[in-house]
Amino acid sequence: MRSRAVALRGAAGRLDRDWRDLPLRTRLTTAAALSATLAIIAVIGVAYIAVRHELRGQIDQQLRRQIHELHVDSSFNPFNGTGSFTLNPGAGEIGGYAAVLTTNGQRANGSDLLPMSRRDLRIARNGKGTLLRDTHFQGRHVRMITAALTLVLNGQTVPVAVQIALPLGEVDEQLHTLAAAFVVLAVAGLALTVFASWGAVRRVIRPVQQLTETAEEIAATRDLTVRIASESNDELGRLATSFNTMLDALERSLAAQRQLVTDASHELRTPLASLRTNVEVLNDVDRLSPQQRTAVLDGIITQLDELTGLVADVVELARGESPPSDHDDVALDELVSRAVERARRHWPNLTFRLHTEPVLVRGVASRLDRAVANMLDNAGKFSPPNGTIELRLTADGAVTVSDEGPGVPDAALPHVFDRFFRADEARALPGSGLGLAIVQQIAEGHRGSISLSNRPGGGAVATLRLPPLAPPEPGAVDVEPPPTAEPAAGQSVPMPVEQSLFR
Repeated sequence: MRSRAVALRGAAGRLDRDWRDLPLRTRLTTAAALSATLAIIAVIGVAYIAVRHELRGQIDQQLRRQIHELHVDSSFNPFNGTGSFTLNPGAGEIGGYAAVLTTNGQRANGSDLLPMSRRDLRIARNGKGTLLRDTHFQGRHVRMITAALTLVLNGQTVPVAVQIALPLGEVDEQLHTLAAAFVVLAVAGLALTVFASWGAVRRVIRPVQQLTETAEEIAATRDLTVRIASESNDELGRLATSFNTMLDALERSLAAQRQLVTDASHELRTPLASLRTNVEVLNDVDRLSPQQRTAVLDGIITQLDELTGLVADVVELARGESPPSDHDDVALDELVSRAVERARRHWPNLTFRLHTEPVLVRGVASRLDRAVANMLDNAGKFSPPNGTIELRLTADGAVTVSDEGPGVPDAALPHVFDRFFRADEARALPGSGLGLAIVQQIAEGHRGSISLSNRPGGGAVATLRLPPLAPPEPGAVDVEPPPTAEPAAGQSVPMPVEQSLFR
């Protein structure tokens, strides 16, 4: 028994795999045709049963009417064994058969030899009840009724049973004709359903086929400019639109990656060339004075620092944004306070003013910390000695960093977030030219934005806007700059990698 069940499960699994291996169009057409065929069969079956019930119901009504209209006359007492019943010939006028049964199962004179069962005898003996059934008589299919009838003979009550049968030949012929017509109708409906289903599925599946062909073409040619024509607003149309949107994003991402590689290669040439030159100079180290050797080594260290910062920035941009599953609730006010403390240690000759309100955002704390640090680092590079940098965090999630530097030239403002862009005035400053580009990437990854503008009184203002999770408690906290504390002996001070848009 268990082996049979295992065999059945195996056969069902193979059938399911074979079904799944069929083309989608074939499966949809088969399913649609099968559903429509079952519906047609159900409708035809109900119609056939209704017609059959109506035709046979008319026969049953005729049989019951004949029972009420039939009269049995007796010429003598049937119990002395010498008499017989005379049946009213009215029953014969309907083209049927009639019989009278006594309690002992004998038929009266003139009765047809209709089939007799125990239930018929029970009705005759009890003198009550009615029985309708199908049977055969003289090779004909008949519908027969057996009903109780009470006779009064010589002052005595005699229970008998009357049987009347009507032929069902015409009814059966009509039902056979109807069944044949229904079979033809079912076959025609099946053919029409298969054809209509194939046409409908072919039209519906066309966008999926185009999607498949487009995906195969892109996989073969690596051409991300191919698009699918969206012809409707249904699920398949939205699928085509989503696929085109995905292709747009992939195309932009690929273009950005290629541009990043191109720009990085271009930016790496200068420090690598300088580094190569200084290393080649070291071949003649014996001919250099101590001051020249020191200058060459300092230059090599500086160029290595630039290369380290550039590679770190390129890696930061290439890693992209973390998925939403990695985001946590971040207290933005605490994060910016820590970033300002690090900036104070890194820029001891500048004054930092911090104004914060409690703000909770959703994101990756390390990425948001990098964005705020880059904004502060960018402001620190352009601030004059003993200048003031102000960071303000408001309840709507806006982080504003303003400095007292020269500001950004109007011609450079539209390009400040481009990768590796540096204004002419910033080329002498260290940095990779990717600081604000990284801030923009982080902001967009957290459903925020970044902007940079000039203050009327001089200086630049960078504003990072992030969507807060919930309204914070009222009341701002102004943090006064504490005195700069010197690190203890043997304690290292964490120094952020310098990231700036300008050099």
